[in-house]
Amino acid sequence: MIDRKNARLLTAAALIVFLSTLAVLLGRQFSLGRTLPVPPFRAFGPENAPVQIYEYTDFACPACRHAAGKVDEMLKVFGPGLRVSFKHYPLTGIHPWSLQAALYADCAGEQGRFKEYGDLLFAGQEKWALAKEMPPEFEQYARQLKLDWPKMQACAAAPETLRRVKLDMSEGDLRGVNATPTFFINGRRAVGAGQLLDQAMKFDNILRSAAKP
Repeated sequence: MIDRKNARLLTAAALIVFLSTLAVLLGRQFSLGRTLPVPPFRAFGPENAPVQIYEYTDFACPACRHAAGKVDEMLKVFGPGLRVSFKHYPLTGIHPWSLQAALYADCAGEQGRFKEYGDLLFAGQEKWALAKEMPPEFEQYARQLKLDWPKMQACAAAPETLRRVKLDMSEGDLRGVNATPTFFINGRRAVGAGQLLDQAMKFDNILRSAAKP
């Protein structure tokens, strides 16, 4: 028979589990959690654009590669009405080199070539994503873009670079991200390119409302 003390402990444990589960579900449903600003090299579009998109993505994710092309098209179509802020969310459990890819992309960004390096990572994804050893493509892409490779290596090994990526990942966890790509569009959640495009159908209305005096 369970005595009163053990019963209270079991009740408290069950309550903690319930509240933790509820917090995750609410985060997914209502986009809870504060969004930290991204480095300038990871933001595209005017800071005060009416449509603000935060994208949590993984360079080793095929769906993210597909979505990246859609995001590029949207930036061209909506111009100054749209701002996209890129957040790292490497799925390290299934993509062994995605964290390193994120680090090197940020280090390329420190040299002014984040977007170009990221595009090469996506384009060559099948070559490096499941490599058994450190992919040589990380260096190849840097040299292709005429970046300072030793400087990138030092940057990727720096604690502050890892901390910045880990903060993105922790923030994604708090907001209920569990798949990539996940977008938050003016606070509204969308998972994958399909849901992103569904939301894009409303962008014209948002922009028209923002243009009204």
